[in-house]
Amino acid sequence: MRLSLDAVEPALAQLWKAEADRGGAPRIELFTLVALASELALLGRAQTVVAAVASRYPSRTIVAAWRQGAADAITAEATLHHVSPAGAACGDAIVLEATGAAREWLPENVDRLALPDLPVCVWWVGDLPDFDQLFDRLVVNADLVVVNSGEMDLRDIEKLSTIVKRSHGGAALSDLMWFRLRPIQDLIARFFDDEPALGCLPSIDRITIEFAPRESEQDVASTQAGLLLGWMANALSLGDETAAWKRGTGWAEATLGRVVVRFDARPRGDVPAGSILRVALECDGARFEVTRADDPQVFLWSRETPGAPVPPQTLRIGIPEEATLLIRCLERPKRDPLLETSLHVATRIVRPVAPRLSTRAGS
Repeated sequence: MRLSLDAVEPALAQLWKAEADRGGAPRIELFTLVALASELALLGRAQTVVAAVASRYPSRTIVAAWRQGAADAITAEATLHHVSPAGAACGDAIVLEATGAAREWLPENVDRLALPDLPVCVWWVGDLPDFDQLFDRLVVNADLVVVNSGEMDLRDIEKLSTIVKRSHGGAALSDLMWFRLRPIQDLIARFFDDEPALGCLPSIDRITIEFAPRESEQDVASTQAGLLLGWMANALSLGDETAAWKRGTGWAEATLGRVVVRFDARPRGDVPAGSILRVALECDGARFEVTRADDPQVFLWSRETPGAPVPPQTLRIGIPEEATLLIRCLERPKRDPLLETSLHVATRIVRPVAPRLSTRAGS
């Protein structure tokens, strides 16, 4: 049943009273999780994910969506999360629907509904729209801001970098896709665990990143590939280099000082769009490579360095679900300097081939 916003708190109080009368769990909530579905089609997905999070960490969740409509209004549904269909209650489940111009009223009303004196996490579900201030207004009072850059265009790396700079030590930014990158980063870092391989690091002169593009991909690389390059460029002290780009069908190359970076797009339907399929680093006499096998959860790790042979290895790495990634973000609600630096470096590198929009449509 749709409710007015003023009726939400009384409705929840009645539901918790009924839960207590049945001998259910006491009302304990650790934070407010706000999910903003950038498209109405993402509403169901957002509700499924926040329900999984609440079953792990009791919380109030507010899922907001919007649609065109003749009336300017915000209505709500209020229920309780449960750890299982017949299990104990574990949080408040609020769904907001804004119609017409009432979309602009969401920030103030989300603030009204957030639990007082508890952390607030804002998760933007989907791509960040251009020329839209809603996201900026919603994160003003947030403690943690979560995005999934894998659902964004390459140019949005700069948008995320700008959000970090504007926060001035306020809300921490977390990226679900950054957590998906962690295993590959760990495998790359393992190449340089000993002195022979570490000695090759300053002479790396070629990097190849192969990725699975989105359907009808127009960018030279996925955001995941671009952010991985930002991380590697920072490690190789290429952060101040100006990139010279060239591109062809299904590939692009960026020259960063001594290093040539090649992106190769290879469609693959059994991994999330944008996923990394292969990373190779080369220099005179040495080669380091991580390749995703035919089984999308299996990676092949190989290293060839003069005088220091290492047998290749095969590792199984799962593809975590979205709820698992969001839980990891919530378990570490702090600023991540490595993510922030990687965003800044990647922004400088990809800006020539991923320019920001400078005019509004129709202007």
